[in-house]
Amino acid sequence: WSWLVPPPSISSEKKAYYFDAGATNWLARDLGSTSSGDSLGGSSLAYFTTVFLRHRIHFDVIEAWEGSTSEGDFYDTVPADYKDRTIYHNEWIATDQGDAAKPFVPTVIREKTNKDDYVVFKLDIDSKDVETKIVDHLLSDDNDDLEWIDEFIWEHHVDNYLMNPNWGDTVDTTKDIRDSYEYFLRLRKLGVRAHSWV
Repeated sequence: WSWLVPPPSISSEKKAYYFDAGATNWLARDLGSTSSGDSLGGSSLAYFTTVFLRHRIHFDVIEAWEGSTSEGDFYDTVPADYKDRTIYHNEWIATDQGDAAKPFVPTVIREKTNKDDYVVFKLDIDSKDVETKIVDHLLSDDNDDLEWIDEFIWEHHVDNYLMNPNWGDTVDTTKDIRDSYEYFLRLRKLGVRAHSWV
């Protein structure tokens, strides 16, 4: 990901938003820890805010969801520079718009941003069913939710001998790397800069 090149510039009139579904905490994992609350690969929040900042993109609003980390534990890890712009929800996200008890992130994005804003959506909740249904929704002809998203980052848990030992029972054994490439190609053809993330 050191080679990620976001758009060369964002107008000062635009707001930059980062929506992170699957944000255990802000810090990278302690490699000596065996806590089940730790992310295997480190923190997406720390990583992506750093990478985008290298390209002079400082997110105005960061909104994150995770069902397994309390609000107190999460906010304890947020750097001072980001505390006033970070909104955290200790809850799981919805598979579709029909679940009124949980937030459906594409709807949240539509409600909180404008099409002209710069929007990054990262999806990695380690639930193949929920993630795939959200992506299928974004690719569906019956809505235009994808028009609100500029960059989409997804850890697609397909059958992959390199990652299967780490992903365990979150692997979608009905799909492989070819299927994943097809998803990302479809997203890119629709104008979204779609990226795989592990």
